[in-house]
Amino acid sequence: MMASEVMFASRQTCCVQRAYGRANRIAPPPYFVGNQSLRLVDEMPRRRIFNLPKNLSSSVGPTRPRNIILSQLPEAEYSLLAKWLQPVDLPLNKALSEPNQPIEHIYFPNSGLISTDAMTEKGETVEVGLIGREGFAGLPALLEQPQMSHLVLMQGAGEGLRIKSSIMLDEFLRGGMLQRIAHRFAYLQLVQITQSVLCNRVHEVEARLARWLLTSADRMESDSLHLTQEFLAQMLGVQRSTVTVAAGSLQSQGLIGYSRGRIDILNRSGLVGVSCECYRIVLASYQRILKEDSNGSFSYVV
Repeated sequence: MMASEVMFASRQTCCVQRAYGRANRIAPPPYFVGNQSLRLVDEMPRRRIFNLPKNLSSSVGPTRPRNIILSQLPEAEYSLLAKWLQPVDLPLNKALSEPNQPIEHIYFPNSGLISTDAMTEKGETVEVGLIGREGFAGLPALLEQPQMSHLVLMQGAGEGLRIKSSIMLDEFLRGGMLQRIAHRFAYLQLVQITQSVLCNRVHEVEARLARWLLTSADRMESDSLHLTQEFLAQMLGVQRSTVTVAAGSLQSQGLIGYSRGRIDILNRSGLVGVSCECYRIVLASYQRILKEDSNGSFSYVV
């Protein structure tokens, strides 16, 4: 699914500080493919994912957002939220919530990439979760937690809508489809975070690099990522020379192309094969919870 990116180096393995760049939007990768969990092959037709079904215009209206959660709400529930939703640009590196500060707004991205980062007292960070337009930022507010200990910011520029967290909490507590979908999204975030812990601890750099490239490409809806080897080294918590070897290996296998700070995924099925099992485990959860309908659109299974 659906920036140049830069990260500040961390001194500890898997602890990095991040700055970012800007992403080109090109033909999206095959992200969720229904029950075809491992059929991430290059022969699959390239198409937009999470588009509204062609026959839904009468039920959700022509102005329904591209965010998958907002697009799936019944009209009655969406109309309660719509009057409070504010369009907002989401530029690169914009902080959506700061550690130990009030969560003032919930953000629903229509495009772009949101990163959730754990932080040390020294300001070192490590990425623990990514969010695209299948979700939202500010989940702790719906758990009646007014703040969180993590940093949430834009890793890839985009746009979306925001709503005051207090209003969102009131609507969430009403129950209904919004609450049910939010529970499923929360589970997907938990899967990402827990799998990241395992991945950073036990897997080799080349497999972790492949996993990170695939996950970022999925969320950004682009097979082209703007980043440098220095950035990748900081992200993975290793020396730049180590990333040079790993990226060179992926390139020599024809899986990626690397030039002037840009990495293009050339062979997704091959890159999936090189990546660690963590990518496939997380992907399987997404495919189980987000299903494709006959119109080629995706929605949460509720």
